[in-house]
Amino acid sequence: MKYIDPHIHMVSRTTDDYRRMALAGCVAITEPAFWAGFDRSSPQGFLDYYRQLTDTEPRRAAQYGIRHHCWICVNPKEAEDAGFAREVMSLIPEFLEKDNVLGVGEIGLNKNSRN
Repeated sequence: MKYIDPHIHMVSRTTDDYRRMALAGCVAITEPAFWAGFDRSSPQGFLDYYRQLTDTEPRRAAQYGIRHHCWICVNPKEAEDAGFAREVMSLIPEFLEKDNVLGVGEIGLNKNSRN
């Protein structure tokens, strides 16, 4: 049976995981942008991350016959600094034009902050 994984974070997974998923019948995934476990120190860090989601991960997935789609965002934790968040958000429109980008996400609330 073939399946689609609607929410998975492959940037933190090994290529072996793509192989195992393909063997189990995975044909497509959607990967929302998320907090990396550390706060990025500049908008350039997000630019690199967005390129990984839109270029690197689709190539890795395609090696195993899996279609990779993603969502682009600045996560709530790193959006605490409004000026920083605006800089990052100014980068997003160019990525929304990419074929594998479904829209804006992962969005939510940050329980560790005022927002």
